[in-house]
Amino acid sequence: MKKVAIFNIKGGVAKTTSTANLGACLSEKNKKVLLIDLDAQSNLTKLFKAYSMDDLTISDVLLNKDLDINTVIKKTDFENIDIIPSNLKLAFTEKKILLDVSRSQQNRLSKALEKLNEYDYCLIDCPPSLNMITINALCASDEVFVPIKIDKFALDGLEYLLDSIEEIKDEFNPNLNFRGCFVTMDTATTVNKIIKKELKQLLANKMFNTTINQNVKVIESTFEECPVVFSNKKARASVDYKNLCKEVF
Repeated sequence: MKKVAIFNIKGGVAKTTSTANLGACLSEKNKKVLLIDLDAQSNLTKLFKAYSMDDLTISDVLLNKDLDINTVIKKTDFENIDIIPSNLKLAFTEKKILLDVSRSQQNRLSKALEKLNEYDYCLIDCPPSLNMITINALCASDEVFVPIKIDKFALDGLEYLLDSIEEIKDEFNPNLNFRGCFVTMDTATTVNKIIKKELKQLLANKMFNTTINQNVKVIESTFEECPVVFSNKKARASVDYKNLCKEVF
């Protein structure tokens, strides 16, 4: 099972949308996909109609080492896609992990995922911060993809983010590979072209060629509780995500 973290310390860059739609693209290639929602906002969970305050969630996986992870996994309405959901409890989970000194704090997710072998891919939707929850995601992952939305602050924090990935690789997960960045919500403006050129100079081959264009169909798909790749196959963003999937997988 290849494990991929979709990560950026900034919010609003389409991490959740990218996780959902890359997972959808892989499922269409007949790959078995496990999605993990590590964001307390739980938007990925809600998109796949898996939200509940009563069911077991990723919080239970991180806090209870004896829990059978299979009891937390939920089927979705889509073939080949399962999800480990989150809910509001995840907002309080980091503090509980930090207070528990009885076992390692960084590799809890990694150890839990070792027990799974029926999936081809695991895509992890990370929270927009570098906290213990995110560190668990990076310690459990083989690769990291970084979505970037181009705005005035697009490059702010990018160097810190990349340094953080390298630190986690050095300290906890020598197999972690920063695969690269890709632009989301792209538009054909002069500013976008300039920033993309700067990113290409900064990142070289770590800047993916495919960009995800701004597309109202993506927003519409969230109201339909369905990845745009499924809800509108001909939408510009759907074509972009399929091209990105080909490029990175």
